[in-house]
Amino acid sequence: RVQALNQQDLDRNFSLATTHLFKWMQAARMDMPWMQPGYRAFGLLDPPLPSRRLLVASQMVRLVHPGVLAEAAGDEVVTRCEVGSVGRTSIEFRYRIFFGERLVGSGCTTMVVVAGEPGRLKATPVPEAVRALASSSEGDDRTLLLTTLEGLPKEAPEGAYTLPLVVRYSDEDVNKHANHSALPRYFEDAKEAILADQGAPAALRELAGQQLEAVMVGYSSEARAEDRCEVRVARGFGEGALDLWVVRLAP
Repeated sequence: RVQALNQQDLDRNFSLATTHLFKWMQAARMDMPWMQPGYRAFGLLDPPLPSRRLLVASQMVRLVHPGVLAEAAGDEVVTRCEVGSVGRTSIEFRYRIFFGERLVGSGCTTMVVVAGEPGRLKATPVPEAVRALASSSEGDDRTLLLTTLEGLPKEAPEGAYTLPLVVRYSDEDVNKHANHSALPRYFEDAKEAILADQGAPAALRELAGQQLEAVMVGYSSEARAEDRCEVRVARGFGEGALDLWVVRLAP
């Protein structure tokens, strides 16, 4: 998938926003002939199941070095996608991201195969035609992602920095819930809010000011338009890590 960069792809710091990377990763996998927009082709795979689709369970982007996203201006972004590990109801997609011909990052997305109506989706087996595409090796990005998410506390610590959030209708996708790329945007907004807040803890502001090296996201439940949430941020246990939780408060 080739994406020509435009002015609107750059953030207020003249850096390529990670939200766009996750969107282009999605576009790359949807370009596969057995996927297609709206999962039209995916639902036709044997056995045919018109409501069959995929939901993101977790994903990550890992950059070759911190600050490389600030080098994007003037380049085309090329995202290459392939199938990785395949479970009974899950599919891993692997990515290599280039600025022109220069490798700048890699990533992975673990998705769950589901069927049914939005709001009542249930896991269903991976079609055999897709299972045949599985990689025979475990991906390094997926191993890192799973290890990191397993070590992340389920809840934010007492005294975590908090920001209010209301899920927008424009955050939703065809599944009638906030698109997976909304979470990285919430993270980027939180980083900038912490930097702008003179009253935020100094250690947190120092971390928020660092250049990104990787973004890892785990999804535990759906969020929908008008959900009132709270973003909670704390210093991570890993060196240079910033941990973030999005917690639904209502309804």
